[in-house]
Amino acid sequence: MIKTIKKSEINGLNQLPPQEWQIDYEAFLKDFMGEDFFYAFIQIQDNKIVGTGNILLNGKIGWLGNIIVDKSYRGKGLGYDMTKFLVDFLNKKECETQLLIATELGESIYKKFGFRKLTEYQSFDSTVDNDFNLSDSIKKLEFSDLENVCKLDLETNMEDRAHLIDKFYNNGLGFFSDNNRLLGFYLPEFGRGLVISKDKQAGIELLKLKHSTKGKRTLLPIENQIGVQLLEKMGLNKGEKSSRMVLGKVNKWVPNNIYSYGSGYCG
Repeated sequence: MIKTIKKSEINGLNQLPPQEWQIDYEAFLKDFMGEDFFYAFIQIQDNKIVGTGNILLNGKIGWLGNIIVDKSYRGKGLGYDMTKFLVDFLNKKECETQLLIATELGESIYKKFGFRKLTEYQSFDSTVDNDFNLSDSIKKLEFSDLENVCKLDLETNMEDRAHLIDKFYNNGLGFFSDNNRLLGFYLPEFGRGLVISKDKQAGIELLKLKHSTKGKRTLLPIENQIGVQLLEKMGLNKGEKSSRMVLGKVNKWVPNNIYSYGSGYCG
């Protein structure tokens, strides 16, 4: 059985995601529940929660995320059932584009529904603090910068994510040109830390800032070789790759502008 999750059912769900995901799933659900663009579901079998799945809706674009099945219940088609439920849900919402970030384990399931692989993301982890000299061009984002941040994000992802930007805007940092034009931004609280930049130097400096402290994870499209080469040069731990997959219409995003994606529920 698949049903909408209740707040009282969240506690204990941190045991479901694989350890390598390094996600506080319970905190994530509590943060997003109640938002009109977010939907969370659970699978019940043997009177206990054995699987989950989420939907994040950005207009005509929908993201499937956190499709997880308890280890002891894998191989029984539960992942397939949850994926079908989420795809059908987005079809009813008349989504033109359905997107997800797939692990190697899940990719074969999603292909059964017609999802196509667009590209890969490479993951990096900082395990130590790194020296960093803060550039004078990096400043705290002000409310007056919000419109330009949303514009740059829209130009990069071709999704209207203003509701997400607004949610995680506090403590954000921007990289500005000499004439105070926004070239890139870093939102530490957006997923694992979103870094978007249309300028190479801005992207590099913001990525260096993010990884100046240990415990940070970045995933970036392999098209952004400037970012990949920087993190390799910094000596970060290079982890697994994951796949960006689409069902339906492909939105014309700009992967080279993504120096660190937000999270699996919105690449």
